[in-house]
Amino acid sequence: MMSGSGPAAIRARLKASPRVRVAAAGRAMCRHKIATGVTAAGLALAVAATVTGGPAGHRGGAAPRVPGFTLPALGRPGEHVSLAAYAGRPVVVNFFASWCVPCKKETPLLARFFGVPRGRVVMLGVDVNDAPAAALSFMRKAGVTYPVGVDRSAATAIRYGVVAIPQTFFLDRWAPCHQAGCSAL
Repeated sequence: MMSGSGPAAIRARLKASPRVRVAAAGRAMCRHKIATGVTAAGLALAVAATVTGGPAGHRGGAAPRVPGFTLPALGRPGEHVSLAAYAGRPVVVNFFASWCVPCKKETPLLARFFGVPRGRVVMLGVDVNDAPAAALSFMRKAGVTYPVGVDRSAATAIRYGVVAIPQTFFLDRWAPCHQAGCSAL
């Protein structure tokens, strides 16, 4: 049995027979498929909750107040991505960056899921603290077709309380917050 991650363990894995390496690769693929399936199921449940109104206690109440944003559109000079354009509609907002390792797995899944029209649900991306060329290349490779705003200084991410990326917010029947000091969801 090989375990650990030190130099000796790595050398032992490299010296392992092809049969052992193939078995290890099969186990890794299985873990990846399970993780991908769980992620996709979680995303589908979150979107379903967004479309149906979320928790019963929230459905009849006032729309939650969230910080609005208007950001330059990635790869579209002179255009902007504005959350206010989607007021009153369910919106999924995903904060990501091209240099973020987990984003490299999550963003293509989101792009594939939202590549098919989802009715009332709108998907918006917010690229945080990223080089424009790298972000645009990443977005194209991931197959992103939904609007993406550029948050170079991370000011929007900070207003949303984003501590680490990727982070996704599911906004159901929301209203923009125009008050000074509105910084929490």
